[in-house]
Amino acid sequence: MPSLNNVSLDFKVFDRPSKEEKINQFKMLMKDPEVQPFFRNYIENIIATSELRILKRLSAVETALGLNDYSDFEDEERELNIPEKIEALKEEIRNIEYKTPVSSTTTLEPTSKTDVRASLLVSEIRDSGKDHFTSHEIIHFLKSKLPDNCKVSESIQNIRKVKQDVLKAASNMYPDVFLSKKKTGHKEVRLILSL
Repeated sequence: MPSLNNVSLDFKVFDRPSKEEKINQFKMLMKDPEVQPFFRNYIENIIATSELRILKRLSAVETALGLNDYSDFEDEERELNIPEKIEALKEEIRNIEYKTPVSSTTTLEPTSKTDVRASLLVSEIRDSGKDHFTSHEIIHFLKSKLPDNCKVSESIQNIRKVKQDVLKAASNMYPDVFLSKKKTGHKEVRLILSL
């Protein structure tokens, strides 16, 4: 009987393939026509069930960029994609009408009794040559220098409210008129013309 001690083995039973061999085996497996459909389904399943929601995100990007084909969905309403939005903005820009800027001397027409009082007050300040009226001068003007149909009666309960409304109307109607509180004394509100 021959002895097994002198026999050499030509193969390695427990030899593991190297990394390069594994990669080559994988590439050959991918080229195998019987394995390709299984591998394709496996990859599609990974993409479809990924927690990263790859397909949903890709669809959103395609929609935003206008790279998707809506030929099947012509009847449905859809949000404009980026190229369509750009085109719409271009059209809006082309259709913009030039409006002349409002000059600082433009005034609004008086529409109420308060507006008429404000307009007359500003005219009075301009005609007086002063740059402002104090609170006392404004109240005196409202009670005595206005036409009879706009004059504030002597028996009015709250002259300060009327004065405040007239001052607000004046500052809203005339861009070169503003209100200012005195920093000393009774801190009365004054009407000032900017020069």
